Amino acid sequence: MDLRTLIKNRIFAKIILLSPFLIQNFLLPMPLNRATLIRISTIDKCLQNHYRRWTINDLIDACTDALAEYEGRSNPVSRRTFQNDLALMRSDRLGYNAPIVVRDNKYYEYEDPDFSITHLPLNDEGLDALNSALEILRQLQGFPQLASSIDTISKLNEQISRHTGASVPAMDMEHVSGYKGAKFIGDIYDAVRKQHTIIIEYQSFKARQSEALVVYPYLLKEYRNRWFLIGEKSTNRAPQVNIFALDRIQSVAIDKETPFKKCVDFDPEHFFDDTIGVTKGIHDKARRVVIKIDRQQAPYVESKPFHKSQKIEQRFRDGSIQLSLKVIINNELERLILGYGGHAEVIAPPEFRARIAESVNIAARHYR
Repeated sequence: MDLRTLIKNRIFAKIILLSPFLIQNFLLPMPLNRATLIRISTIDKCLQNHYRRWTINDLIDACTDALAEYEGRSNPVSRRTFQNDLALMRSDRLGYNAPIVVRDNKYYEYEDPDFSITHLPLNDEGLDALNSALEILRQLQGFPQLASSIDTISKLNEQISRHTGASVPAMDMEHVSGYKGAKFIGDIYDAVRKQHTIIIEYQSFKARQSEALVVYPYLLKEYRNRWFLIGEKSTNRAPQVNIFALDRIQSVAIDKETPFKKCVDFDPEHFFDDTIGVTKGIHDKARRVVIKIDRQQAPYVESKPFHKSQKIEQRFRDGSIQLSLKVIINNELERLILGYGGHAEVIAPPEFRARIAESVNIAARHYR
């Protein structure tokens, strides 16, 4: 079950309201932004206050004041926006189904006086779903923007433990403890989203010392527990993308003097569609790669394809298969194939077959 499914459950009301960064940037469609969450939270708080009767103007004023406090906005909330917020709360889009009624054609209140969209139903099904979600949410703790949310998650977990008793971990997602690049994820993520030019102190594995680089950041990409910044150095003479491993970055700062520049040939949504890993030049073209897999590994390669373009072209009587990929030929593809040892044989293209054969020969010499 993924988070988009889990969020439909009402148990996520509290996380939604207390983790606007997480919800806005990872889970919800763009129209449901931080301002919407602030307004919904404000309406809920008002309707929980039974010592006052709330007209539409009262609620709109409260929402306007809340946006001014948290967002620095001075523009009043419109009636249309307020009505959209009410419709969202009444619907099951977020699982609220809030019983908001209007008394005397004037005063808004919850039909159930004990209702709140932040109430946490502690039934077994809800607790199981929340536990599953918390396991996934913990994997996003590398983002400093989530710092305030982590405390909320921890408290929710304690509440669950009190009702269900201690339980052993049921999920162990792969991660690298002490990964050096993690501390830069948040800053670079913000720079990518806000299109800010940055200055990074960077030292590649081949360089003897670091150097300061002015970079236009385009995308953050994770591959096998390492994070990479896809961007463009300001000193490039021709349009191209550069790839920087976050664990080789020593510092990150916003460059307020250099305007951000987009690369018209880089599409962050589809640039890596034909790529295994992160190694790809902006003008690289995908090639048809044909690989034969023996009967021992064929079931595993079928159940977990090398790439989404994988097609089974032939099945042999001995149980082996021949498949094709439409991918960029890069180091990551080579390492993936070499990882299968004698179980995989590259058939085409000829130059890539020769490249793999040379790597196999070099490895074999180490064991003679």
